Amino acid sequence: MRPSLRTALTGITAGALVCVLASCSDSDSGVAADGTVTITVSGRPPATNAAALKTFNTRVAAFRKANPKVRVKTNEYQYDQQSFQTKVGGGSLETIVRVPLTEMSGLIKRKQISDVTEEFGQLKNGDQFNDAVLAAAKGQDGRIYGVPTEEYAMGLLYNRDLFEKAGLDPENPPKTWSEVRTAAKAIADRTDAVGYAQATKENAGGWMLTAMTYSHGDDMQKKTGDKWANSFDAPGSGAEKSLGLLHQMRWSDGSMGRNQLRSITDIEKDFSAGKIGMAVTGPSAVNHYVQQYKGDPETVGLSAMPVDGAGRRTLAGGNVAVISPKASPQERAAALKFIDFYYLTTKYDPKIAGEDAAARKKDGGVVGVPVVPFFRPAVSDPVDAAVNEHANTPVAHFARYTQALKDFELVVEPPVEAQNVYKSLDSAVQAVLTREDADPAEQLKKAAGQVKSQVERAQR
Repeated sequence: MRPSLRTALTGITAGALVCVLASCSDSDSGVAADGTVTITVSGRPPATNAAALKTFNTRVAAFRKANPKVRVKTNEYQYDQQSFQTKVGGGSLETIVRVPLTEMSGLIKRKQISDVTEEFGQLKNGDQFNDAVLAAAKGQDGRIYGVPTEEYAMGLLYNRDLFEKAGLDPENPPKTWSEVRTAAKAIADRTDAVGYAQATKENAGGWMLTAMTYSHGDDMQKKTGDKWANSFDAPGSGAEKSLGLLHQMRWSDGSMGRNQLRSITDIEKDFSAGKIGMAVTGPSAVNHYVQQYKGDPETVGLSAMPVDGAGRRTLAGGNVAVISPKASPQERAAALKFIDFYYLTTKYDPKIAGEDAAARKKDGGVVGVPVVPFFRPAVSDPVDAAVNEHANTPVAHFARYTQALKDFELVVEPPVEAQNVYKSLDSAVQAVLTREDADPAEQLKKAAGQVKSQVERAQR
C-alpha cells in the first residue's frame, strides 16, 4: 500500500513542504527553483474583439516559445486612475500596465512605477530611440520609468473631394491657421458641408484647444521653480488666439456649421459621411474612416498641423508601458523583454514589420497610415518602406504629415492633471462656439480658476 502523505513527509520542515507541493522560488526575486520568472501582462483584448484577441494570443505564444524561462499570465485590465491607485496600494498591480503619457509625471513623483533605466539600456536599439518619443517616459531626474508603446501626433484631416468641389487644391492643403480659415469658408460657401469642425465634448474640447495652442508656439502650463501652473489664461496666450480664431470662423465666416457639441466620434462619423471638410485629429481617424466607416481611401488626406508664426509644433500623445514598483530586478528584466518583443520589434525590424503589415492587410486592416517613428531614421526608414510595400491606402496623400513627423517639435500633453485641464476647457470652447457674446479671455480665466486647486494639489 502506498504510504500516506503524512508518512511520506515525516521530518520535512514546513518550508520544505512548500517546495514539495509547489515549485520553490525566491520570494524576493520572483524566480522559481527551475529559473522561471513569472510576469503578469494587462491589456488582453476582450473575447468580443476576436481579431485583436487572436493577434494578442499569437504574439504572446511566440514570446513564450522564444523565452521559455518567462511565464506570462495575461488579463484584460485597462488603466484608469482609481483602480490603478487601489492596485498599487494593495500590492496587486500587474507587472506590466500601459498608461497614458499624461499620467507619467504623477506616477513617477509618487514612486508608483519602477525605474527601468538599467533594463532599458539592454534593449535592442535602445540607443537609437527617438528622443522626442522617449521624453514621455523620463522623469525630471533624467531616469527612465517606462517604455513608450504607441504615440501619435496631431495633424489636419481633410476631405479631398470637398476640396476639389470648393475649388481648392487637395495636393496643397492649408499650412497655417489663416489658410485653414480661408479654406473652411470656401468649403462652407461652395458645398453643403461644414468647412471646419472642432470637437468640444468629453475632454476633447480642451484636448484640441491644447493642440492649437502648441501650434501657436505657446504652452498650457509653465514651470516656476519646481512647480507647474496653468498659463493658458495669460493675456495674449496661444489658447486665447486659438479661441479667437474659432470665434471668427463660427460667427463671422459661418464656416463651422450650427452643431457645436461634438465628440471625436461625432466628427469622425460626419467626416466619413462627407459632411465635414477639415478637422484636427490624429492618424487613427484615417483608420476609422476606412475600416469602421467604409470610406474611400482615395478621398482622405492627412497633412501637418497648421501653425501660426515661424514655430512648427504639434501635440503628441500615446501610451507608455510601466512596471510595478514591487517587481524584482529579475521580473523587471523579463518584463522589458516582453515589452520589446510585443511592442517594439515591429518598429525596428523591417522583416517582422513587413510580415505584420501583410497579416493586417489580409485581415482587413488599414496599412500605410503614417505613425510617429520610435527610432532614428537609420532604423525607422527601412521599417516604413517594408510596411508601405503592403499599403492599401494612398501613402502620397499623407506625405506632408509624414514629413512633419521629422520636422515638427512633438510636444507632450500638459504635465499636471491634463485630463482635468481638458475637462475645464470643454466649457470654454463650447461657450465661444455657442454664444456670440462669449469672450475668449474671460472663458479661459474661468476655466483656469476651476482647475487651479487640482493642479496645485497634485504637486504637493
